[in-house]
Amino acid sequence: MQSLRLSRAWLVCALFAALMLATVTATAKNGGEFSGYFDFSGVQEQGDLVQVTLHVKLFNHGDADLKSVIVTLLDSTPAMTLRGNFQPVKVWKRQQFIDISQEFTVTKREFAEWTAAPAQPNLVILFQDSKGQSWQKGAQISHRPLLQ
Repeated sequence: MQSLRLSRAWLVCALFAALMLATVTATAKNGGEFSGYFDFSGVQEQGDLVQVTLHVKLFNHGDADLKSVIVTLLDSTPAMTLRGNFQPVKVWKRQQFIDISQEFTVTKREFAEWTAAPAQPNLVILFQDSKGQSWQKGAQISHRPLLQ
């Protein structure tokens, strides 16, 4: 006959699940969840480098508007070299998309990774929340043809 009392393993799992739910909720309230799509155009190879225009459509899943938003592109190497940034966005409304495009120069290796799912450009979003606190967060994006 099985015991009806809660096992220690079950309690640990339940506690871990509650902690993860609280973390995800807190992150979402801070505007920490961004997702969207990317595409590229104007691809020109120049030796070991590729010049490309990166088009990104991002969604702010947070419950607050964000101010002074800068979306940066870093390479995927451990050094995380800054490749540049998109034009700043003064205000990114909650539950809204932004469409941004910028020309970048990346390595052929980096560009090849973008085209092989599930790889994506390494974007970091810098912004201020409604309280003026500065944040930096990543975004989950996938390759999808976008209308230019």
